[in-house]
Amino acid sequence: MAEKILVVITLLSDFGLSDPYVAQMKGVIRSTASGAEIIDISHGVEKHNIGVGSYLLETTAPFFPDGSIHVAVVDPGVGGSRLPIAVVCERGVLVGPDNGLLARTAHKLGFQAAYRIQNSQFSRDRVSSTFHGRDVFVYTAAKIAQGREPSEVGAKLAAIVKLDIPDASFSKNLITCSVLYVDSFGNVVTNISTPNVEQFGFRQGASFKISGGRGEGQQEGLVTKSYFDIPSDQLGILLGSQGYLELAMREVSAAERLRVKHMDRLEIRF
Repeated sequence: MAEKILVVITLLSDFGLSDPYVAQMKGVIRSTASGAEIIDISHGVEKHNIGVGSYLLETTAPFFPDGSIHVAVVDPGVGGSRLPIAVVCERGVLVGPDNGLLARTAHKLGFQAAYRIQNSQFSRDRVSSTFHGRDVFVYTAAKIAQGREPSEVGAKLAAIVKLDIPDASFSKNLITCSVLYVDSFGNVVTNISTPNVEQFGFRQGASFKISGGRGEGQQEGLVTKSYFDIPSDQLGILLGSQGYLELAMREVSAAERLRVKHMDRLEIRF
């Protein structure tokens, strides 16, 4: 009889797939909790870009079943002072470095408590100082999938590290915001969320001007409902599928037109 699946374990990292690192993490999970189902969120996060990893995790984890364990490893500070942590939420558990990577997802999943991973039972016998993803994080996730409580990993923490992303600000006709993500189509995802959009009262067909990033001067565009509605060779601004306002072009990269990247500040004037 096939072993019953205990829990879903998701993986996110900046490791890519050309090296053996992702396979080694999956091997540790299979060797420790063979019944767990492993699902990759992404291993194509830009190297060392904690903010991009945070965005991908926060927009994906809520679609998984309650009780899932999400392991995220974008960890430029591995071997340093940052803590390895397990975060208990209403809808699941997060495991990874305490460098801001987990904070926004923890909020979306219903943060309850965070613990420092320090109990030796939650790490492999030999722990590499350069690969906590394999030797600490996925091993901890596999142990939790087996039935161990996250609170067993170590001391409870008063708080976890948050990303330093300025909130979007609104005046009568001006929005100042940050770029959270640029997807593979060149769509520019801002940190203006659905509640912000509803509060500001965007009107379809209204015109806007945008400045910021590395572009020169201002670019003009229209508020639209879908990518299809964006006029050819023009910018559009619309509420995207991830719950944030996007700047987009029809079958062309808006990021290239605007010359923007992650964390650039933008001004949108209506």
